[in-house]
Amino acid sequence: MPAPPDPAAAMSAEFPGWALWVSGTGRWWASWQAALTAGDTAAGCVPFLHADSPAALAAQIRTQEALHNQPSAGA
Repeated sequence: MPAPPDPAAAMSAEFPGWALWVSGTGRWWASWQAALTAGDTAAGCVPFLHADSPAALAAQIRTQEALHNQPSAGA
């Protein structure tokens, strides 16, 4: 019998810079795959995110990516 599909795999294609997984308690998690710079953290980026649903996690990731892409971040 094939293994059940990984629920985070579909989101991984949308967010390639993130490691995504669902915990044993059903909580959705994401972490940056690259190290954050001082500029990233000053802009408000955090290394880990968690949410109750894939939609909520996707919204958090989009917010983090917007912060990361600010001109002062990543410096």
